[in-house]
Amino acid sequence: MKQSTRFIIGSVVFILLFSVVAFKLQDNSLLLNATTLHEKLVQTTNDFKGLSLVNHLLLILIISGGVFWKKGRNILFALFMIHLSIGVFISAFKHNIPSNYFYFPVVAGLIGYASKTQKMRFDFNALSLQNKIIGSIALLGGFWYLALVESPVWVNALIYSPVGVVNCPTMLALCGFLILNSEHRNRFRFLEYFVICGALFFGGLGLLTMNVYFDAILVAVALYMTWRLWKEACNSPK
Repeated sequence: MKQSTRFIIGSVVFILLFSVVAFKLQDNSLLLNATTLHEKLVQTTNDFKGLSLVNHLLLILIISGGVFWKKGRNILFALFMIHLSIGVFISAFKHNIPSNYFYFPVVAGLIGYASKTQKMRFDFNALSLQNKIIGSIALLGGFWYLALVESPVWVNALIYSPVGVVNCPTMLALCGFLILNSEHRNRFRFLEYFVICGALFFGGLGLLTMNVYFDAILVAVALYMTWRLWKEACNSPK
């Protein structure tokens, strides 16, 4: 009952906060509105193509390395998640995207804590097929984010979609890794709650205020993570 009450209260607070921000972003008289924010994200994407390309190569190497190097998989994945978060934090300063340089350092710190306290474990054999599929879709969506890049989008997104540069593709990648976290009883759920809130917030803004329809995948993945946490809370011993 306590879990349900906290969940309902948290959901109401989040919806109210999101509604206020989304409403404000529609006001074109503000210096930072939906149009200018989208322009900043596009500019950041274009200015950090080199970093995006490096992140794409690293993602391929680290996923491949993690599959074959089981002992080093946990630290490899955690360090890469921290790297992506710090990349968004640093990139945000060039065009002044406040949400990114306030939110992502906290995410990096929480990931570091979860890794240090062994609350993240990537044992693929212990995962359900459902988690493997949805986690993989989220990682692919971050790697091949079909928005913000120049035309032809389908091709350029494969090369420099801004994972580790701007928020939404990075959130997709982080969600993917967290879904693949096989730790159950000892999992750092506060990290998941924090990432879910960020994913719903950034994805919802992109989808509803900037017409970035690809962010529907991010929202869907975050809702799946929410459902998974809710299910675990209901099934946990009272």
